[in-house]
Amino acid sequence: MSARSDLVWEARSPGAGEPLRLTAVRRTVAPLVESYTEIRMRFSGLCGSDLCKLDVGSWAGSIPQGWVPGHEVVGIDTRTDRWVAVNPLVSCDRCAECAIGRIHLCTGLQRIGWDLPGGMAESLHIPPHSAVPLPPDTLDPVVFVLADPMAVALHGIRCGLPGPPADGTRRLGVIGAGTLGICTAVSAVHAGWEVCLVTRTADQAGRLGAILAGTGISVLPATDLASGSCDAVVDAASGRSDAPLLSALKAVRDGGTVLIQNAYAPQVALSVPLREVFRRSITLRGSYSHCRAAGGDDFRDAIRLLHECAGSTWATALTATRYPLAWLPDALATLHPNAANRPIKVLLASRR
Repeated sequence: MSARSDLVWEARSPGAGEPLRLTAVRRTVAPLVESYTEIRMRFSGLCGSDLCKLDVGSWAGSIPQGWVPGHEVVGIDTRTDRWVAVNPLVSCDRCAECAIGRIHLCTGLQRIGWDLPGGMAESLHIPPHSAVPLPPDTLDPVVFVLADPMAVALHGIRCGLPGPPADGTRRLGVIGAGTLGICTAVSAVHAGWEVCLVTRTADQAGRLGAILAGTGISVLPATDLASGSCDAVVDAASGRSDAPLLSALKAVRDGGTVLIQNAYAPQVALSVPLREVFRRSITLRGSYSHCRAAGGDDFRDAIRLLHECAGSTWATALTATRYPLAWLPDALATLHPNAANRPIKVLLASRR
């Protein structure tokens, strides 16, 4: 059998202060080692955490050399010939954190799409336990490209917030009109919260209100969110400034909780005096990635929840904009903050 070469997108940083180089290369596929399986990528989502690094000038942190982005991946496991979603967290399963299910805090954690080559390629090699089978009655596998952001959302609701009372009267504000904000709002409603999703503008609120109709989620612009009106607030916005966190601190009641799912860029600092936060007895918590603690496996539970939501207006809207893998630069241009008719999310697709 002749050697196969796959299209792979590589990002390299030539040096401090120099533009990131994103290059399409043809790479000969290495023989598969026994402890890995090959996934033929079919859909790969562009995540906000990728965009802030690929957007020249907006990221002040380091970049792995030869970085192959892409941690929201659905494809075919060539070992089993089944559709799978890729769980990007590769934990050691030996440390004290792994023993209690907190794999996101694993001392030897590796992440597909960062430490390990990701899904902006025609194929990727991953540990078999990272290939999570989709439900056998799945009609359209594309919705499961949202498994990672939905798992992050579930993790935040389960592990980062106090649970709502039995009567479900506690109000949760979710700041952020992107994929993570929508997934957080959806998962919070399923957990029994009364949820309002907060957008920057009235136009955004109108568009998202139509997408989320029938979910029980109210959508309103930030200007309509009253001070102290929420028992808890999730900051799931973009991390280019501390403006979303300031909005969250304003919206939460005294004694409430602010949960930060926002992956703030390294150079962003909190501009409000800390005294103003803590004299109000506000609980300020970070929520990173997802885990297998708190009575569930976030990633597998996200797949189950998405299976229930398949065909919904919001899930269809998030997975509708697709570009061929080779058109990654065009996909990135579509998601530029100043782009006209900017979609909420963009997927890359491969049929090889």
